[in-house]
Amino acid sequence: MPQKRSIKDLIDGLVDKDGLKTEVTITLTNQTLLKVIIALLLSGIAIIVIANLVKNVVPDHQLTAIKAEIQTIRSHLKIKT
Repeated sequence: MPQKRSIKDLIDGLVDKDGLKTEVTITLTNQTLLKVIIALLLSGIAIIVIANLVKNVVPDHQLTAIKAEIQTIRSHLKIKT
């Protein structure tokens, strides 16, 4: 199990007496990469689900107005014929 490091240790690893270190090594374990991949997949799925909910659940007012106009036109045409 990896050691837990404090923020102070992380900052000390990035900054020395001359300033910021230009060479920083970040080690990613398989577990960390798996967590990143799962988080990206879940966020993509969440975006798709929310977009579909907004598209299908929230009524489209323009479409409703167009349907009402078509009904009005049909009723006028039925009366005249």
